[in-house]
Amino acid sequence: MDIGVTVRLDQPITHAAQMARRAEDLGFASVWLADHYFHRDVSAALALMMTATERVRLGTAVMSPFLRHPTLLASLGATLREIGPDRFVLGLGAGGYEFASEMGISMKRPLRVVSESVDIIRQIEAGTAQVEGETFSARGSSLRWPAVEGPLYLAARGPKMLELAGRTADGVITHGISQGHIDFVKERVAAGAVGRESGAARICLMLDVEIGEDRAAALRLLAPRCVTMAGGAYADELIEIYGLDRDEVTALRETVRSGDRARAAEQVTDSMAQAFGLAGSAAEVAAGLRRLEESGVDEVIVSVGGKDRDAVERQLTALASEVYA
Repeated sequence: MDIGVTVRLDQPITHAAQMARRAEDLGFASVWLADHYFHRDVSAALALMMTATERVRLGTAVMSPFLRHPTLLASLGATLREIGPDRFVLGLGAGGYEFASEMGISMKRPLRVVSESVDIIRQIEAGTAQVEGETFSARGSSLRWPAVEGPLYLAARGPKMLELAGRTADGVITHGISQGHIDFVKERVAAGAVGRESGAARICLMLDVEIGEDRAAALRLLAPRCVTMAGGAYADELIEIYGLDRDEVTALRETVRSGDRARAAEQVTDSMAQAFGLAGSAAEVAAGLRRLEESGVDEVIVSVGGKDRDAVERQLTALASEVYA
């Protein structure tokens, strides 16, 4: 199982590039970036990281076509592969929480939006796109240099998006580490892949990690980072699949909607935190990752804790010492 890590862009991209190189030196397989307008620009950071590293794959987890038209995403991927051939993974998803609340962007028909985006990106990478969509179109769109095709992962939680990933993508990025959820993801991806002529979508879990010798204390630090995953907007059918209590999730959702983040963090139970992340010593976290591999997970993207750069690096180093010993 490949183990990747996230690097946050709440720091200068020169520092982020150094963290990517550090992750490479520690042995991790990949480095992933989120795309938010309020942090440094992902495309600039990725280019700098490409020049600072030699081996690791670099990916987005994720970029949205609502912010960058699919033609631009295809161009970005082809450009980055000029710097680092075979090292860029385009992670694509419908959008972030700030889209509707701050930007007034309608999130209607995300499945259709993502499907059209995949078609456009794939066709441009192959040559010329001829897509007439409901949201996005590309009428004879092509790059003016030879593009290199590359892997495309889709962010998915619901069954239809998981099936789309199984049908069209090289990987699916999702949250939730319970065995029930992993089985659900594999089933839906496999259902979508029926009739697929070639390739298969890798199962990639994204999870938060908090490393500390006192597991109870580490769980308390992990809990606030799981508020959105446990108490956000997702299909009710997933509550039991995640292994969560419906009444506890309902109460947490009400608090999240009220905007009281502090109280919401207090309502995240240990079972919620453990449904989306791992906490404990580096050895305990490494054991948890091995269990995911045994469950059929192909890849993980780990976000370690730490209030500053030094603390983040300490957790990465501790984790690497266990998983790559």
